[in-house]
Amino acid sequence: MDYGFLWGVIALACGTVMIVYGAAMFRVVLAFAGFYIGFGLVSAFLGSIAGGPSPAVQTLIAVVLGAALGGILYSFVRIAVYAAGAILGLVVALFFTSLIGIGHSWLLTLLALGGVGLGAFGGRYLGSWLTIVSSAFAGAYFAVTGLALIFGAQAPNGMMPINSRTLVVFILLASISFLAQSRTRNLRRSGAFVR
Repeated sequence: MDYGFLWGVIALACGTVMIVYGAAMFRVVLAFAGFYIGFGLVSAFLGSIAGGPSPAVQTLIAVVLGAALGGILYSFVRIAVYAAGAILGLVVALFFTSLIGIGHSWLLTLLALGGVGLGAFGGRYLGSWLTIVSSAFAGAYFAVTGLALIFGAQAPNGMMPINSRTLVVFILLASISFLAQSRTRNLRRSGAFVR
């Protein structure tokens, strides 16, 4: 079995849920984001261990631990603002490292952790826009990474491969998701939808 293809399907599914449901069902979005991030971290860690478990066992462990992280993020509503900011910070850091080509180094880990920290505490300043921005950009990033993996591109450590096609698709998906979520939010505020 091609585990890159499986990772791509998981990334595309998680990204699609984030793009479509965004701020309207943010707890579900957090669960999918947590699953993908947990799956990616565990897969990268287990893959770096020399003589580690087989790819099938790695995938099983990554799915279980990814689901656990998704469940944790779904359960803790009170940390939703921090989680949304952390996800946005992580995606910005990953996008930046993808652009400059940092793939396998301690600098990638340092930038990702810095992005998570800055996003978790700085994201609050986006106010009610945080969930929309976070889900639109993270969903687009995960979906494009998934599409790239499905079509055979390399995505080391779950990072989006950067070329003109992936950038165009990323910008389109993020923009469409952001505009659709903003429109839905405005319609709900005006009373057009009843929850």
